[in-house]
Amino acid sequence: MNQLFDETYNSYRTIWYGYYEQIGQPDLIKDIKQMIEQDQEKSEAEQAICTSWVFYCKATQGDALQEQVRASIMIRFFEHHYNVHCNMSDFEFVTQFDAIESWKNELEALLNNNIIREE
Repeated sequence: MNQLFDETYNSYRTIWYGYYEQIGQPDLIKDIKQMIEQDQEKSEAEQAICTSWVFYCKATQGDALQEQVRASIMIRFFEHHYNVHCNMSDFEFVTQFDAIESWKNELEALLNNNIIREE
């Protein structure tokens, strides 16, 4: 994944990355964790109050309104705690919610416990 943008506004830093293939791709959690660790060094140097990451999926999907939806993974580090949120299409919600939710919970737990999952 390549960094798309990096902005800091009023001590709130946001970094955007593109593009991952799919949530289940091998090493995605490990890759995200490595990027976050590298980015956190700069956030600490800049004394950012909060750092957020947005990781965009390469593919888009059509929804019930025939609009294109791009899934994304959003991570927020604030007050020594990570929160993870996954945006998905309505189709993904209906067909893959449990798997995505499980993956999201695993990533959040690993970030908060500072553990790298071995593939």
